[in-house]
Formats: sequence, C-alpha cells, structure tokens
Amino acid sequence: MRRALRGHWPEYLMEAAHLGLFMISACVFLTLLYHPVSPVGPVVGRGLGDETLRRLLMGIAMASTAVAIIYSPWGRRSGAHFNPAVTLTFWRLGKVAGWDAAFYIAAQFLGGTAGVVVARAWLGAPVAHPAVHYAVTVPGSAGPLVALGAEILISFVLMLVVLTVSNSRAAILTGLCSGLLVATYITLEAPLSGMSMNPARTLASAIPARTWTALWVYFTGPLIGMLVAADVYLLLARGREAVCAKLYHHPGTRCIFRCGYAEGPTASTAVVRPRAAAAVVGGLWLLVLLAVATPAVVAQPAGGPNTEAGRVREVGAIGLTVSDMERSVAFYQDLLGFEKTSDVQVAGPAYERLTGLAGLRARVVSMQLGAERIELTEFLAPRGRAAPADSRSNDVWFQHVAIITNDLEQGYLWLRRHNVRQVSPGPQHLPDWNPKAGGIKAFYFRDPDGHPLEILEFPPDKGEARWHLPSGHIFLGIDHTAIVVADTESSLRFYRDVLGLRVAGESENWGPEQERLNNVVGARLRITTLRATSGPGVELLEYLTPRTGRSAPPDSAVNDLVHWHTTVVPADTAATVTRLRVAGTPFVSPGAVMLPDRGLGLGAGFLVRDPDGHALRVTGPAGVR
Repeated sequence: MRRALRGHWPEYLMEAAHLGLFMISACVFLTLLYHPVSPVGPVVGRGLGDETLRRLLMGIAMASTAVAIIYSPWGRRSGAHFNPAVTLTFWRLGKVAGWDAAFYIAAQFLGGTAGVVVARAWLGAPVAHPAVHYAVTVPGSAGPLVALGAEILISFVLMLVVLTVSNSRAAILTGLCSGLLVATYITLEAPLSGMSMNPARTLASAIPARTWTALWVYFTGPLIGMLVAADVYLLLARGREAVCAKLYHHPGTRCIFRCGYAEGPTASTAVVRPRAAAAVVGGLWLLVLLAVATPAVVAQPAGGPNTEAGRVREVGAIGLTVSDMERSVAFYQDLLGFEKTSDVQVAGPAYERLTGLAGLRARVVSMQLGAERIELTEFLAPRGRAAPADSRSNDVWFQHVAIITNDLEQGYLWLRRHNVRQVSPGPQHLPDWNPKAGGIKAFYFRDPDGHPLEILEFPPDKGEARWHLPSGHIFLGIDHTAIVVADTESSLRFYRDVLGLRVAGESENWGPEQERLNNVVGARLRITTLRATSGPGVELLEYLTPRTGRSAPPDSAVNDLVHWHTTVVPADTAATVTRLRVAGTPFVSPGAVMLPDRGLGLGAGFLVRDPDGHALRVTGPAGVR
C-alpha cells in the first residue's frame, strides 16, 4: 500500500481532479440550461416541448468535457477513468494493481463530491434550485427497475466500445467514441435513469442534495454492465488481453498499469490477474444488491400516476403562514365570510420533522368557506421572515386562492370599504375575444400579511354549476389555488405525471385587462388548470412575458410569511412517497411522519416542494410511513 501511495499519488490526485471538474461542468451547464432565471434555459425549453433539444445541448456539453479530460495531459497520464466501475473493470482484466484500484476509487468518490461542493460555493443558490438540484441522477417515471436495466445496458455498450476501440489500430479515437456515446445517452436515455454509469458521480450529487433515491441502481447497474462487457470482450477477442487500462495511451507519458505498450522498467509488473478474486467479490456484491434492492422493489407501486395507487384523489386545505392570528382570523371571517372550524396549538418532534423546523410551536386555525378550507398558521416560535415588500404577481413564490363571488362589483365595494390593499386598480372584465377566459370578472388584493388573493365571478357558460346556484352570500367558496411556475412542461411532469392530477383547462391570456389584473406590464400568461376528483383546482401560471419574475429563495422555510402549502390526499400514501422519491422530488420532511394526535386532522403527512419550490403537504391515514 505504502509503495503504491508513494509512487503513484500524482495519478490518484489527477483522478480526483477529473471527476471534480466533470461535476463542476455538470452543475454549470445544468444551471445554464435548466434554471428558470437563466437567459438560456427558457429559450431552449420552448424550442422542443419534450426537452430533447435541452438534453442534446447538455449531452454535447458533458461529452465535450469528458473528451477534453481524456486527451488532457493529466488524462493521458492517469488513464482518465474517473469512474469506479471503469477502474474495477480494468482490475478485473488484470491491468490495474489492487492498491492502485483502491486509491483510484477513493479519489474518484472524494473528487466528485468536492466538485459539487465547489460548484455550490461558486455558483451559489441556483445549484440548489429544484430545477438543478445539484445535478442528481434519479430513476425516471418508469421506476428503478427500468433505470437499473438502462444503466446496465448503457454501461455495457460504453465499456465494450472502449475495450474494442482502445485495443485496435484506432485506439486514439477511444475518447471521441466515449464522448459520442455520452452525448447520445444524455439525449435519449436520461429520461429512464438520469444517465449516470458512475457510482461516484451519483453519490457526489446525492450527498449535498440529500437525495438517496434508488442509490443501489447506480452502484450496481454500471458495475454489472461493465464487468459483463469485459467478459464479452475477452470472448470476442478469443482470450487476447487488453493492452492497457488507459482510455488513451500516449507515447512518452508515464503509465503505472500493466501496460502492453511499455517496454522496460516503467511498466508495473507487480499485478496479479485477479480473476478468482473478482468472482468472489462479484458474488458478495450480488448478495448485497439482493438485500438492498428487494425492499425498494417491493415498495415500487405497480402502476403509473393514472392508476388508483398513483393518483391524488383530493386537493384539501390551502395553508398559509400569518404573523398575527387574531388579525388574520378577523380578516377572513369578517370580510370574506370564512367560518372557524378548529383552533389548536402544535409542538414537539413529530411536527418538527413534518415541517423541517426545529423547536417550533405553532397555532393553527382552520377556516371554511363553502366546501373548501384554508389553514392559517402562526409560528409562535421560531418567528419567520416577512414577505418582501416589493413582491410581484410574476415572482415564482406567488400563490393565491381564487374566491368565487356571485356579484363581483358588490364584493369589490365591500372590500374597498374595508380598505384592503389592492393589487388590481379595480375589477377587470376579461375580453370576449378570448373564448376560454372571456366574460370572467376578477380582482386581486392582499390580506394583512401581504398574501395575494383573488375574487372571481364566472359568466353563465364558465365555471362549475354550483357557482351559479342562488345564494344569500356574496362569497361562495374557493375555485382554485394559483401558483406561478417557470416552465409549464416541468410542472406538468410533477403535478400530472407524478401526482396524477388531470388537466381540466388551458388558456393563454394577455391584453390590458390582464396587465391591470396582475399589475404586471406586458403580462402574457399560459394558464393550465389541474384538478383531482374533489377539492379546489391547482392553476399553473407561466409568465411568457415578462420573464422578470424572481425565483423562490432556496432557504425559504414554513415560518416565512411567503409560505403557502397545498394539501393533497392520494389514494395510496406509501405509493406516492415512492413515486416522489423516484422522481427526485425535494422533501422537506424526512418522509411520511406519524403525528401523535389529530390536532391538524391528520394521522400522518409530509412536506415536499415542486420544481419551483412551492410546498405541498401530502397527507394519509395513521400507520403510513
């Protein structure tokens, strides 16, 4: 060990640097292509709706990074493995000594993690944004078993190509062939597994992101695929050895491996071909795989989001954080007609895990209007931050509830009489030239803490039938909660494809009435409404123009006054936990949290964030973890 470390430590450091640089590049280009405020991402994202163009550009960027590393002076010297599966495959072929393999692998894991840490320090909060999320690799919507098969296949093809080309007269092209495969895989295969092929690359992102979803896939699939490729290569080569463990062997560059190119003392002759040892290690690894993977496979829901197990059946209470409960209750009760249905205080470890907030004590008041509920929470400790005074309707943290009225003019006069803070200068009548929104009357205003609210009146040909029934009340109930999103397609993949909400309506709104309603000059919105079987809808608001809205702060917490959460009730909470983890959803809670009482009307629940940072509380019956 000491001899290897003394003689070969420069190569070990080079391997660490290689994966570190690769991870920095991944974070930079993901931020550039996917972050909602990037000048490139939104333009590219509208080029192809299925994001193929964006993945192609990402693939070209990462392939170029890999090729540059392979042919760089350091890459020529260390062999440019920067992947434990590659190193173990060459060890399996007898080209790498045992201690060299061990130090290479350790360097790769450390270097990759350091690269993500450096990227976070350099680029700042955008790397942590849900759209980038430290470049994590997680299985796609098809689940971990499909991801495992995909990782095995792409790793097998990559290693077989590397061994075939590097041991031919075209050996100098090995790096270019590898880069071409990387670009192809990111473009076409990434939706299945995230395209890793590298345990150290996946763990490097998982650690700062705290995302451990199906980690076993990425520790197992690449290794299986590459080891099988090694045996297939030997079979096709009729037992002829691989020449070297480098992807590109450059004449005159030191080689620490058992190298067929070397002549003389520069070649390492201490390597013993470890075929028997590899079989033992492989058998033990498969036993570990069986122990680790079985629970994850059993927990995988059988169906997709459109099966009963994968579907959100109800959208429940809409929650918001307030600073003065008595003032907020009076506002919603006296001005808008909500009725208080419960008033409790909560504290303790379970609620701390649920909210991700240590040492909390909170007062929670539920209020109902018609069939819908809101949930006001005042954090007695610790207190959160006030909402930005310059919050605008196109900021991505924007969320409101749309309260239906049967007479918007009277509702507006009532609110104005009580001096509410207006967002709109007055009621707006959306023009009839827009068939999907024409005739709707609306008005934006704010509650005492600055939370935006909307009152809405539907014309006879729009809205649910219940909104047109005779009533002695001006304010009838909540039709939907609206959230600003940076990219509708990304949000649909979350709300429709993962949670199973159905698209109930779409429109594109613009014009002076829309600008005055939102108080955003030049507002042009793509609006998509989603619904569950029951409860209010979830309306996605994407500002096509202007794209000047600010992203949600990455460190926002539930006690901040910009916090809203939408409660969703799935048919199968355990299946939903798995689906969310497989999709790489950021969890605020560590998982489904059992609550010691039913003070909130919940047996268990957990908080997650959507691609733009909006919070959702997923609830389920007691006993679900």
